[in-house]
Amino acid sequence: MTAKETPPETKPATKRPRSTAKKSTTKAKKPSGKNTNNTRKKKQTASGTRNIKARIVQSLWSICWKGGLTLSLVICLYVIYLDSKITRQFEGNKWQLPAQVYARAMQFYPGQYLSIQEVVWELNRLNYSQVNQLSSTGQYVVSDNQVRIYRRAFEFFDGPEAQRVFELAFSAKKLHSIKDEKQRDLAYARLEPVQIARLSNATGQDREFVPLERIPNMLKDALLVVEDQDFYHHHGVSPWSILRALYSNILAGRTVQGGSTLTQQLAKNFYLSRERSYTRKFNEALIALILDYRYSKDQILEAYLNEVYLGQAYNQGVHGIELASDFYFAKPANELEYHQIALLVGIIKGPSFYNPRRYPERAMARRDLVLRLMAENQLISPREFQLALNRPLGIEDMGKSAKVAHPGFLDLVSRELNELLESKDTLDAGVRVFTYFDLQKQTAMEEAVSKGLPILERHKKADQLQAAMVSVNIQSGGVSALVGGRDTRLSGFNRVLDSQRNIGSLVKPAVYLTGLSSTEYHLGTLLEDVPISMVDDQGNRWKPENFDHQFRGALPLYQAFSQSINLPAVRLGLDVGIDNVAQTIEQLGIEGAINPYPSLLLGALELSSFEVAQMYTTIAQDGRYQKLTSIAAITDAVGAVIYQHRPRKERRFKEDAVYLTKYAMKKVTYEGTAKKLKQYFPTIQFAGKTGTSNDLRDSWYAGFDHNTVTVSWLGRDDNKSTGLTGGQGALELYIRYLKQLNPESIADTRPEDIKWAFVSEQTGRQAPPGCGTVIKLPVRASEFQQRPVCN
Repeated sequence: MTAKETPPETKPATKRPRSTAKKSTTKAKKPSGKNTNNTRKKKQTASGTRNIKARIVQSLWSICWKGGLTLSLVICLYVIYLDSKITRQFEGNKWQLPAQVYARAMQFYPGQYLSIQEVVWELNRLNYSQVNQLSSTGQYVVSDNQVRIYRRAFEFFDGPEAQRVFELAFSAKKLHSIKDEKQRDLAYARLEPVQIARLSNATGQDREFVPLERIPNMLKDALLVVEDQDFYHHHGVSPWSILRALYSNILAGRTVQGGSTLTQQLAKNFYLSRERSYTRKFNEALIALILDYRYSKDQILEAYLNEVYLGQAYNQGVHGIELASDFYFAKPANELEYHQIALLVGIIKGPSFYNPRRYPERAMARRDLVLRLMAENQLISPREFQLALNRPLGIEDMGKSAKVAHPGFLDLVSRELNELLESKDTLDAGVRVFTYFDLQKQTAMEEAVSKGLPILERHKKADQLQAAMVSVNIQSGGVSALVGGRDTRLSGFNRVLDSQRNIGSLVKPAVYLTGLSSTEYHLGTLLEDVPISMVDDQGNRWKPENFDHQFRGALPLYQAFSQSINLPAVRLGLDVGIDNVAQTIEQLGIEGAINPYPSLLLGALELSSFEVAQMYTTIAQDGRYQKLTSIAAITDAVGAVIYQHRPRKERRFKEDAVYLTKYAMKKVTYEGTAKKLKQYFPTIQFAGKTGTSNDLRDSWYAGFDHNTVTVSWLGRDDNKSTGLTGGQGALELYIRYLKQLNPESIADTRPEDIKWAFVSEQTGRQAPPGCGTVIKLPVRASEFQQRPVCN
């Protein structure tokens, strides 16, 4: 039993513990499985979070480095773009510079017909100072019959000339001698030309470029002391200057100091707008760094001194030190004194706020502050500081410092420039235009017109008169003065160039020149002053008359010319042929169509004053044609000659024929229709011709002295009668013009084939003295009779 019972007891015993153990194990494992799951979930969550964060960080890093790379690339490309833009503009034409127009340079040579008064007038217009002793350029001394001049350096179109001292000695209205500083004789000297205008461009800016070496060292040093003391040490941007300015502005509670360097100021003025923004400041700094890297400090300083804005001349901004020096003081920068340098440097901070013409007290205070800084930095001595401090501002009148426009003449210059310069870019690159303009003649002409017309209207009971006047240098064919209308200062319709008017008796020199070119006529040839009647091709009857409606019978050719009698001129023109007269007019320089009608012989031809001047210049040049011009030469901004006028004279008429014609024209001014000239200038020999059109619509005078051809016209724009003949109107203006000048008598050289002979006024043939009324006249050698017979 026992043996039998043991197994059954053992089994259950064995089973229970197993069962218990199993249950116990089961119970113990259940809570352990829950914790593991939670932990596993937590681990999975943490791992996922870490993965998400890693992915975010990785994405952000990817975005950052890609963005940074892109930004760096963009900045790099932007810097390359800026660098290209800066380099292209800085090394090319930095500015559209105005064309500088100069008058003729006054020249001197021994024996020249010239007065001290003319020289002094020119020196004053050039803003030279009269002193007791020469010490610097821009000064002159007058003593007895001598003028001692310290001429400025100047770059003429035919080469630069250094500053120099020379002395002019005068005797009997002539220049006797020229001596240099060591009293050695000179054969030639000249003054620099007056700048008469600056032809501005569309930018509204005006400047005169000057290289750095021509700017006074004192001005450069004073600028750096006031604006940028570390200019030669920083790299375009100065952090210390920015911090110093920030500190000063915080203390003051307002903006009292700027931190920009000169390079930054140049960057702002040259490449950027005046907008106040962080973008603009960033660009300004970036451009300044590029400029400083690319170019030397002197190149940057030179650009700044030519770019800086220093004021406003009417509608034109004044840029650059050289132009500002002329604008405020009417002198070049290298002649500025310490107090003037201080003022220019001072007003850079605010040209409008410190405008010395509008706010002299502010400008004075600013100037004195700059002087103090100059003294503190030992640029000037204490004594020089005190002397400068006591000087007035000394600002010149705006009219004197600004270039006065002469619109009529400049209109001619502009037209010729457009023909001579093919590219407008060349014109905007700062060309210098040297002209034949004579400022003394122009001033006299403007005064003759502005004062003469009201007097004529009052005394002659005329009204609404207009005028046109032009003078030409005979030797060069250069236009020396031009007034295009009554109001000499206003631009507009240019009556010298564009007004075509009937020339009346101004055509007669061409008629008589045609006749005198033939051996059939001489000055004593008798011409009939009798009625003429003829029918033209259209069947119209033409019956010309004399101005006084009288007839004189036969009279000598020279007399018919000097008295401007119509019928003898018509008869002569018909005899030599109207076609030949028209050809003579063409050869004198008229390019337009000329209708060979009989009325042409009395001036039925419309020409401008300029065309008339061309005709009479050919006569004054002894029959040699030369096209008129206003421009002598053109140079670019660095002095290279672009164009130079080289006078080419083409002989178109025989010398003897022109000599005889000029003799008859002299008679006009001595005893003919222009004899009033003799009353005012009894010792001066002129040649000329008055002209009057039908119904007194046009009043003309055209003539010349030894040096200058001048044409004067009076009329009304509505073509109504003026009531004035050529002698009553246009001649009066010419006389007013000459009275302000120093005209020289014509000194013709008699051709070899011209001799003097006595000619009878009754027969028109040579006769011995005492054979009736005889007059001494020039005749051709081929016609000269050694022993004429009295008939």
